[in-house]
Amino acid sequence: MTTAIAYPPVAGLPKPHHVRIVSIPERRCLAIDGESEPGGSEFQGAMSALYRTAYALHFLLRARGIDARIGPSEALWARRDGAEAWAVGDVAFESAAWRWTLLLSVPVEASDDDLASALAVARRKHPSPALTRLYVMTLREGVTVEALHIGPYDTEPDTIAKMHRAAQEAGLRPNGPHHEIYLGDPRRGDPQQLRTVLRQPVH
Repeated sequence: MTTAIAYPPVAGLPKPHHVRIVSIPERRCLAIDGESEPGGSEFQGAMSALYRTAYALHFLLRARGIDARIGPSEALWARRDGAEAWAVGDVAFESAAWRWTLLLSVPVEASDDDLASALAVARRKHPSPALTRLYVMTLREGVTVEALHIGPYDTEPDTIAKMHRAAQEAGLRPNGPHHEIYLGDPRRGDPQQLRTVLRQPVH
């Protein structure tokens, strides 16, 4: 286990399945909250709304000569019952146990006016209920236990259990939602090769 500084969202990736404790700088994100089934129609609608806004922002910035790439999709997962967010045991696979916040990172070059303009473009071109729920949040995680999981999502609890043990050995406890950063698309590749950055803020 090592201590390092990780810069958002995924620069300086950890080694696969290697647990480390990192300090995460705060950053702004496009965000939409939900409690529906992960991967269901509401979830997919929220993801589509995020990307439509992110692309509108991308082209707005590019018109000013700023090449800010769109980052990977992310999600915060919190237990509806208020329990600690470790996704271990049977509850990890109970969709009704979780509420989610889908995220896309906002380029540092984007101003508040840029974000408002991008959202207006997305709402005009692709009106949807999800776009009415989109907001900008500042993600403040601070000290975080992190690992790069390789494999299907349903095997994540194995890696999360390692993160849990590392936190306990360091005298740390969960402090906020479980965070996942998705570096692959399960619809387009081998699930065994999916890469997901797992983070758990701690104190």
